[in-house]
Amino acid sequence: MKRAYLILIAAVVLGLGLAALSVPSVLANDRHDDDYSAVYAPNENVLGMSYGDWSVAWWQYILLFQNSVSPYSDTTGQRCSDGQSGPVFFLVGGPVNPTTRSCTIPAGKALFVPIINVECSSVEGPGFQGRNGQEARACAASYVDTTDVKHLKFTVDGVKVKQLGDFRAQSPYYYFNMMPPDDNFLGVPGATEGYSASDGYWVMVKPLSPGTHVIHFEGSWTAAGGAVQNVTYNLTVTP
Repeated sequence: MKRAYLILIAAVVLGLGLAALSVPSVLANDRHDDDYSAVYAPNENVLGMSYGDWSVAWWQYILLFQNSVSPYSDTTGQRCSDGQSGPVFFLVGGPVNPTTRSCTIPAGKALFVPIINVECSSVEGPGFQGRNGQEARACAASYVDTTDVKHLKFTVDGVKVKQLGDFRAQSPYYYFNMMPPDDNFLGVPGATEGYSASDGYWVMVKPLSPGTHVIHFEGSWTAAGGAVQNVTYNLTVTP
């Protein structure tokens, strides 16, 4: 069932798994308030993949975890390295807000971060169901359309990333595996695979210099009762 698109994503991510990104590490003292230099532009390709492509890889990563022991449900950061591979390190939101995590990551990794996001899939019921690509993208967009971009926040070492309204990215309709069938991320008993599309505001942070760094992000949408993310990562980047 896997589409050629999924194979392309996997080839890019796994094929470059041992390679560091060919960009300089970001030093905190190289930036100024409201700087843009710490992150990749929303229309920029990273390792040949767009923000929308990387959102597919992010969802495929998080959907493979048992929900109760996933990096998403982790409130301390002890699971932040679980399942991580390749040149991009995935940070996640969480069900408890605010959440503060401590995490150690290797140098040379870009960080892909969801300020606020949502997906709709072929296996979910009404409200989050998308039986085809058009339905799934429209479903996901209906939630993210209710985000007030003025309230989005994203900082790297206290420096704000500006124009966050430009960082919205929608994915193509993609195939995913999901485990286990009795405690999966989507809360759908018996489901182990499906198709989905996501929408949201994402930031790809350039590799950070060795040492300590802080990433903070906040976002919300108001549809169907709403969703909120307010997350801080205290990062230690090792040489």
